[in-house]
Amino acid sequence: MGVRTGPDVKRIALLVAGFAYMVLLIEALRAAVAWWHGEPAQPGWSDIALIAALPALIWIWWRYISPFGRDCPSPNISREEVGGTAVRRVNTGV
Repeated sequence: MGVRTGPDVKRIALLVAGFAYMVLLIEALRAAVAWWHGEPAQPGWSDIALIAALPALIWIWWRYISPFGRDCPSPNISREEVGGTAVRRVNTGV
């Protein structure tokens, strides 16, 4: 019997990675808000690391998870290639 390397393992790995990402994002936001309000008199190394990682975590959220950062955020908007540039056209359904 070998190690399972199928789609189930990939899904579980993506689920674990997504959970870890969301925990990091929430903890980074918590540390940033606490720092903004002046709650920790002297932030620890973990708070400093979380605050420093916050821009990268927000960029990952905006680029890959948020509907605003994707190629086609709405089902009502499609893109057509015209002369090598992407042009947005609203589908009116008419």
